[in-house]
Amino acid sequence: MIRPAIGAAGGFLFALPVFIGAMGSSEHQAGMPHGVEGIPDTVLFAYVQAAMRLEEEYPGCAGMTWPVLAGIGKVESGHADGSEVSSSGRVDPLILGPRLDGSGAGGNTTPHGDSDEGAWDGDDGFDRAVGPMQFIPATWASHGLDASGDGVADPHNVFDAAWSAAVYLCVSDPGAGGVDFNDEGDLEEALLRYNRSESYVEEVREHIRHYAELSDQTTHVPVGSGASSAQGRAAAGWALAQVGKPYLWGGTGPHAFDCSGLTMRAWAAAGVSIPRVTTDQVAAGTRVGLAQLQPGDLLFYDTGSGASPSHVTMYVGGGQMVNAPRSGQTIRVEPVDGDYYSSRFVAAVRPG
Repeated sequence: MIRPAIGAAGGFLFALPVFIGAMGSSEHQAGMPHGVEGIPDTVLFAYVQAAMRLEEEYPGCAGMTWPVLAGIGKVESGHADGSEVSSSGRVDPLILGPRLDGSGAGGNTTPHGDSDEGAWDGDDGFDRAVGPMQFIPATWASHGLDASGDGVADPHNVFDAAWSAAVYLCVSDPGAGGVDFNDEGDLEEALLRYNRSESYVEEVREHIRHYAELSDQTTHVPVGSGASSAQGRAAAGWALAQVGKPYLWGGTGPHAFDCSGLTMRAWAAAGVSIPRVTTDQVAAGTRVGLAQLQPGDLLFYDTGSGASPSHVTMYVGGGQMVNAPRSGQTIRVEPVDGDYYSSRFVAAVRPG
């Protein structure tokens, strides 16, 4: 499986990032950075979300961190360099690798005939690697996953691409009992399955080491009031791990949730008890402004389906929120500033 590296050449100058700290139980979890120079915020958030979800949903794989995915994303596309990334994760223009016709372009000498009728790469003669994580369409057909909960597994969406890459690294060796990404040998083998090139693996590992060093230089955002920032991060991390599960009215898990059932259970996982229903949750904490949002804060909306506020989501950082929207849909991540919810906003509350 080959994904030719494309994107920006040369290195980036990095400012010291400010992190919101670890979200998840693993001491190796790299945390939620406010920003890393050279990585668009939405792309960075996609890496973080995918890393946090992996151990929850694939317990045989341990130690996944956002620097692992960022190392791949840097080599594959320069973190979608040259494209705009929307708050929902879609890249524009699309990122397409060289035509894999065996001519040697991009270092590839093995022809890959068209497998998707040009659906993802616009080429009905030969495949091209697609998206910010550079999946070959044939591989995407078997391993592409929907991380955003919109019902479409799209290699040109950074959330879908990062999550699919994380899962592929975990499951691509059918004979393995699991992958420990803290183990240098396991990490090397996983990267070789992603792209069987020793030089590729070494380049990716150099970037992983660099990002890991940045993630260790952690400072914390102070909390003005309400629950601690650590509890908010824990609640947000727990909520992110539920993405993809179905909405169920009255659901409080573990397999399905409604909006307030999800937020109640997320905060319970962080050691904080909040009421069950939306109209009570809005009064169970301190009001905060949208400019002061921190992971774990609750966002309330009047969607016209009952007493106001009738809907609640959870802020998870990077301008994104986890949302259990309504019957027939799954829990998903979406931007706080999306048109539908922005016009129905009521309040933001920090539990505690």
